[in-house]
Amino acid sequence: MRRWIALGVSLAILAGVAVVGWKVWEYVHMRITPERCTVANGDGEPVTLTAEQARMTSIIVAASHEAGLSERAAVIALATAYQESGIRNLDYGDRDSLGLFQQRPDPRFDWGTAEQIMDPWYSSARFYEELVKFPDWETTDVNDQAQKVQRSGFPEAYRKHVPNATALAAAARGSAPEAITCVQFAEPVADASPIEEVVSRVPGTQVSVDGREVRITADSQEHLWSATNLAMLNFYDAGISRVQVEDRVWKRNHSTWDDAREPVDGAVITLG
Repeated sequence: MRRWIALGVSLAILAGVAVVGWKVWEYVHMRITPERCTVANGDGEPVTLTAEQARMTSIIVAASHEAGLSERAAVIALATAYQESGIRNLDYGDRDSLGLFQQRPDPRFDWGTAEQIMDPWYSSARFYEELVKFPDWETTDVNDQAQKVQRSGFPEAYRKHVPNATALAAAARGSAPEAITCVQFAEPVADASPIEEVVSRVPGTQVSVDGREVRITADSQEHLWSATNLAMLNFYDAGISRVQVEDRVWKRNHSTWDDAREPVDGAVITLG
């Protein structure tokens, strides 16, 4: 009997140590791991994004879909936004410059009013409107094309952002599947509206919401992954906890995509 009591006590102590160890690891992990989304970058260093940068990236790329433009247009826009604002919707800038692309509300430049420019959907659309006025924009060097649109005093400044912009565009346009993972320690709050807003711009897709579950179907793998990765970029605003695309699954705070137990049609995103 004493042996059984001793064994029980030992197991209880080990269980207690395990729980304490887990809590210590979790505490340390939460303080040394920044909350961010990480985007794979081929053989280069992964790209990390804050919640705002991730959301703004999703809008810039979704707007390229809405304009009927190619992935290269999104690369040019993202390289520009990196340089001009750090992909943030700034309410300040040089002189009267504002927003993602630091467009000026001065009527002489015809970018729009201050209120319009501060709307990231509007400012992204205006950027693309200017971009396509150049007949060779799809074959011109990315830095040089960004400079043609922006007419910056630093004409080579966009070049250093091209690798990161290329990685972000590839993920958000769907040519790089399983490219995004995110970390958040606060309990997520479910809100499907940011996902619906960006996914609705991807051609050939349908999105439906049933409680905390968002389902996406698409006419191609590229459009399916574009819609999924655009949704992932709204990880914080939407409160995403799990994403499954066919037979691949990602869970909140995991650093990899894994095999799912059972496949699904299209993509299923769980919120909250």
